[in-house]
Amino acid sequence: MPMHKPALAAQSWGSLVPLERLDAELVRAGMMMWRALKHEARFPCRARMTSCLTTPLRDGSFLVEVLEEGADYRYRDVGAALVRGFNADFSGRRLSGIITEAPRFGLGMRMLYEMVRAAGEPLGYRGWVGEDLPDAAFVHHESVILPLGEEQAVDHLLVVSSLVLRQGS
Repeated sequence: MPMHKPALAAQSWGSLVPLERLDAELVRAGMMMWRALKHEARFPCRARMTSCLTTPLRDGSFLVEVLEEGADYRYRDVGAALVRGFNADFSGRRLSGIITEAPRFGLGMRMLYEMVRAAGEPLGYRGWVGEDLPDAAFVHHESVILPLGEEQAVDHLLVVSSLVLRQGS
């Protein structure tokens, strides 16, 4: 009997998840590394964190550069697993451009990034893909957004994500 693809919701959606309730091994590994590298500081610096990423963490993460104190964000170093999952490499793109193309998705990302940038604290997020992201090769993700920076200012975010791919992807 042929397998049918499950119907997707009309809109993607997600929810904040307490860090201790994140399940994905890759996401937990990213949080543990972040905690180990920050020592007594509020958060580790970008260079220190990115230089320590293992291949699985590098493949399942992307770096987001904070521009003009959060006026915009630029995607950098998108990992191979996420390029496959999104069917696109968005390295070099700005969040403002993504908001123009996919407003609901982009504004949701902006809200999450701003929460982490302003608080300087990691944030857990779990979400499901809907018909509004037709090119995505995944149906579910679990992520942690980790603040990076110097002294008290967050200048980058590291997003570590574990994706559940669609059947046949």
